Amino acid sequence: MSSNGTVMMINGPVVQGENMEDFSMREVVMVGEKKLLGEIIQLDGNLATIQVYEETGGLRIGEEITSQGKPMSVQLGPGMMGNMFDGIQRPLNEINEMNPNFIPEGIGLMSLDKEKIWEVTMKASIGDEVQAGDVFGEVQESELIVHRLLVPPKVEGRVKWVIEDGDYNLEEKLLVVESEDGREHPLKMYHEWPVRVPRPIQSRKAIE
Repeated sequence: MSSNGTVMMINGPVVQGENMEDFSMREVVMVGEKKLLGEIIQLDGNLATIQVYEETGGLRIGEEITSQGKPMSVQLGPGMMGNMFDGIQRPLNEINEMNPNFIPEGIGLMSLDKEKIWEVTMKASIGDEVQAGDVFGEVQESELIVHRLLVPPKVEGRVKWVIEDGDYNLEEKLLVVESEDGREHPLKMYHEWPVRVPRPIQSRKAIE
């Protein structure tokens, strides 16, 4: 079975694709030659209904639908504060520098600036036991805001490796956590989280 589908119907921002049996509900896809960003909102056998989050003018029957292998997600990390994003976390300030009149079609999943260098102070040491929500590092994101780097949900274990304090970009591996079953979890300054999955919490505070 193919991991790509084919456009068979277009109705404004809603597209129906066929040969979609390998796809999943809420999966992110790229639609057509322009690689328009879409999300699967219904599956029925080998047919899928896709909500496209860009203008579909010019899209044609028979064009390819490509899987991205993950649900619609946001990137959580340094660079969010002081930036402006649209509803799918594309940075509008950066896009405006590229094209001040409109958001180009098929611009893709731009989000946080992966090349920007941040000064990182590590707070975890080799041998520490950590779990979700623990602070393993800090970044001075602005004059007023210290961005605390947290162990993401569903990760816990012993710190196996830690990078030295220094200047790094978002893609740099900062920490490795080894879980009880021996699996290793490399952590960066950011992680992705599906937008339709609630973040876990320990408790809710009553509104005063």
